[in-house]
Amino acid sequence: MVYGSTAEIRQWLGWALVAALTAAALTAIGALVGGSFDDTDWRVLGTSLGFALFSATGASGASARLRSSGLFELLGTAAAIASVVAFALLVGGLWIDDEADGLWRAFGCAGILAVACSHACLVLGARRPGDSQAVRALVVISLVAAAVDATAMVVLVSGLAEYDDDGSPQLIAICLVVLVLTTVLPPILRRLAPSEAAGVPAPSGPAGEMLAIADRIDELGRGPGLRSPQIRRETERLRRLARELPG
Repeated sequence: MVYGSTAEIRQWLGWALVAALTAAALTAIGALVGGSFDDTDWRVLGTSLGFALFSATGASGASARLRSSGLFELLGTAAAIASVVAFALLVGGLWIDDEADGLWRAFGCAGILAVACSHACLVLGARRPGDSQAVRALVVISLVAAAVDATAMVVLVSGLAEYDDDGSPQLIAICLVVLVLTTVLPPILRRLAPSEAAGVPAPSGPAGEMLAIADRIDELGRGPGLRSPQIRRETERLRRLARELPG
């Protein structure tokens, strides 16, 4: 099942993220105790942090690819591929040739694309059928701002163009501020929006309990982190209630 595959990917990448962050922390502690960071310490730290970052971007892409189709699936595939490529280039730059300018430029471009595609997957994946017009407009603005910023930074990092004091840096910074604002506001506005069922008394008995469980599953599905154990418990409650219903 697609849902099970998504949960397994999130669980595997979640543990990988824990391992990478732990390795980075232990490396930093060891270097601090030793009194200095040598080249190997910096390489291990950079590799661990890079793996943590690109595991997160790759996870959002893989999840989007498995649960959707069309443009959303393409974005998920792009996020996953860009994450793998960016991490491979990072490892190459850190451990093989740390003075290869072209390698680091390629890493920068792949990393920017991975973050931008992952952002698009997260923003699009959080949409709800009941979103207000304001929330839908914010989602579109967020995607446009991310596309503008990603394109400008890829052009800059790749060396295709150089930005002078012609207002381009200010434009990029403004788009970045707009990007952050329009990414943060939609989930807040969703929580502030009145419920569609406001003023309607909730059903009692098994029907009311089933609706409450459905609401909890909906929240768990949208929330961050590994929620599969909680979701399984809620689905078991739904099955139990369904068996108790007459007919």
